[in-house]
Amino acid sequence: MVLREGDLAVVWIDPKRVYLVRLEKGKKLDTDRGSLPFDNVIGREYGDFVEISKGRAFIMYPSLDYIYDGLHRPSQVLYPKDIGYMIFKSGIRPGDTVVEAGTGSGFLTISLSHFLGPSGKVISYDVREDMQERARKNLELVGLLDRVELKLGDVRENIDEVNVDAVFLDMPDPWLATETVYKALKPSGSVVVFVPTVGQIEKTFLSLRKNGFVDVEAVELILREYQVKENATRPRSIGVTHTGFIITGRKSIKGSSEIGE
Repeated sequence: MVLREGDLAVVWIDPKRVYLVRLEKGKKLDTDRGSLPFDNVIGREYGDFVEISKGRAFIMYPSLDYIYDGLHRPSQVLYPKDIGYMIFKSGIRPGDTVVEAGTGSGFLTISLSHFLGPSGKVISYDVREDMQERARKNLELVGLLDRVELKLGDVRENIDEVNVDAVFLDMPDPWLATETVYKALKPSGSVVVFVPTVGQIEKTFLSLRKNGFVDVEAVELILREYQVKENATRPRSIGVTHTGFIITGRKSIKGSSEIGE
């Protein structure tokens, strides 16, 4: 695929220097390894190398893992290992409509809108306008803003939408939103919650059970990267261990807290 002006690309110099860029004529990427004029990239193909003053830059197609590395994120974002499991457990499909809160830097929003496809919809709530503006810029950068509706609002008080396929919560006190989430979901719709502490698990889990959700479970995912060298392959001694906990459940039609006890 020939790269054209306006295309999104990942510039990979080494594992510590990975950049997400939108190609524009006359502009360049400046790094401590040298500058890369975008005019030298336009007309080439994904997978090509471009010479810079201190080495070479590899031009890659912007898959989600590299978008994650390249986004501006003033707030902590969910890790890909957690997002993949959250989407899998939610049961959502391309074309579905989901609600998300809070928006944050927008990486979960981007992942959901990418997965749901052009016919799907993400309605993302946040109480902070500045965070939504950052998410808007990130969504515009990757070309997915048309699949997302950003709303300034508090899901603990109200969710405008009804009969949605799933609700994703990444907020400090999700147990205070379980009643509004229940009203917004279609029967058997999924709620997926991410929290960083054990205390939040208990409050959220019990609130979901109390407010008509069944098949409620809480998990933690551990990802361990390996350092690969000839005759010296082993787990890396430094890495991300704990990121958070994922709580999932399904809306029951009767809304009975007795089901699944």
